[in-house]
Amino acid sequence: MWKLKLTAAIGGLEDIGFMDDSDKLLVLSSQGLGIFDCHTGECLYRSEIDWWPLFDKAANAMTRVPGYHSLPVKVSGLHSDLMLLKKTADDWQVLAGEPEPDEPPFERFLVTKVYLIDKSGNRTFVAADGPCELRAFGFSDKGNVLVVATSCEVIIWSQD
Repeated sequence: MWKLKLTAAIGGLEDIGFMDDSDKLLVLSSQGLGIFDCHTGECLYRSEIDWWPLFDKAANAMTRVPGYHSLPVKVSGLHSDLMLLKKTADDWQVLAGEPEPDEPPFERFLVTKVYLIDKSGNRTFVAADGPCELRAFGFSDKGNVLVVATSCEVIIWSQD
């Protein structure tokens, strides 16, 4: 059963990435960086450093996270062509639909909705970009975490 673990406002969110084949999520923003435990929603680490000098564009990765992690972390989002997984080994899928009118009273604005799809094809709404730009979405390598990142928030779902 998938459960919503966290919806966190993060101004200027740019990129996200899973650390070391784990369910810890690195979030890069214009305000610095943070690391979240995707099963509890807890922020494990926060730094206001200028992370850009540590970003390797050719590798789509942070070379390290000063004060926390010394290995590279591949990221997806604004500065990376890297894509997160869209399907798990147990056949869950995530899909971003075509832009559609938002809910009233904002129906004159288009939004992109993200859905979690089970083996039978049933869709569950998990997020929409709304006034923010969709940056990245997908599953962790283990397939038990789903993340949606927009330019202003991160939404984390996980399975137990």
